[in-house]
Amino acid sequence: MNPTPPARPLAQALAVESQIRLPGSAGRILKQIRDIESIAPLFREAGLVKAVARPAVIDLSISGVATRSVVKRALGGFVYASAGSRVDLLVRENQVSTRGGDSVAELDDIDFEAHRKRLELIEMRHGYRLVERLLAEPEPATLVLLDTPLFLDRQMAPLQHHRRHAEEYDQTRALIAAFWEHHRERLFPWSPRGPILASIVAERFTAIVSIARANLQSRDGRQELLASDGYAPEGLADLNQLDEKLAGIGDQRFVNGILGAFTRTMAFRLTEARTRLEPKAAAAPGVLGFHYKGGRGSSIQMVQLPGDEPDWNTAALDAVAWRLMVLDMQNRRQARPLPQLLAAEHLRILDQFAGFYVQGLNDAMKSNAIEDTWLGGLDLDD
Repeated sequence: MNPTPPARPLAQALAVESQIRLPGSAGRILKQIRDIESIAPLFREAGLVKAVARPAVIDLSISGVATRSVVKRALGGFVYASAGSRVDLLVRENQVSTRGGDSVAELDDIDFEAHRKRLELIEMRHGYRLVERLLAEPEPATLVLLDTPLFLDRQMAPLQHHRRHAEEYDQTRALIAAFWEHHRERLFPWSPRGPILASIVAERFTAIVSIARANLQSRDGRQELLASDGYAPEGLADLNQLDEKLAGIGDQRFVNGILGAFTRTMAFRLTEARTRLEPKAAAAPGVLGFHYKGGRGSSIQMVQLPGDEPDWNTAALDAVAWRLMVLDMQNRRQARPLPQLLAAEHLRILDQFAGFYVQGLNDAMKSNAIEDTWLGGLDLDD
């Protein structure tokens, strides 16, 4: 009979495990770093990773939209406060100034049924409303940034029995459809001098690695890549032998390894892998994206853009990339373009206002003020 091992404190168990595992973990990471150093030049030669030049003197006009929602417990249920804020920046000869902004807000009660997805839909509507109001101004910014996706995907679709979620989804889909129906011809690339609408999102972080794992020698394997962004077919053969190294490294560590300061990935189509983007008519002209990194200490981000080739090419994509890179700012380990960072700061008061709303709701229910108002109105009608 084997003796029962002696009990030991958690701190002691962790200390033992760290001593056992540390050499192996360090060895694996060092091997991955060596593999990254050997693979990264191949990605650059194939055009899958590109350096982005930036001008010495910067002149641009850019608007950033940030959205946020807060949920609070109230009276046995929940209430929410959701808002969007827009900040407009003007850069002239490297001098930055704000030139205006806008905001929208919404507070109400909400049940817990798929509440996070419903709030994401509300945030998308806030973003689109702010962009629509911006486009009505005499001189809108040349680059407008959202922090929500441009279109709805299947992950946001409601389950059949979630009635309120379905209502939010239908309302958001209708608003986005109406926006693109009325404003598409004013936006780049459909209007060569029109504003560029872009979305900074945290998704498909490893898309370029997945594309590289495909058979890039075949037409089907290259269908997600934007040919007008200039890839080099002669560099693709070596990439097709890298599956084992890519699998050993891990996608996220690899992307962080191949993207240096002021670089981006080749643009890729999002519609090829997303057959259920909605509204379908609005998304039909195409959606593309690329990952980019600003300064040396910046985190990697992804941008979504509406449209497809040949309207988008390397020059147009680089023009978007360097604007995002020079405005890239760090805040609490989160990187955002400066106008979005400023807009997000405005939303910090949302939590406090949600608390005030809950307090006001509690006071109104305790004093029956709302019921008295309705009854008083009925008395006047008589």
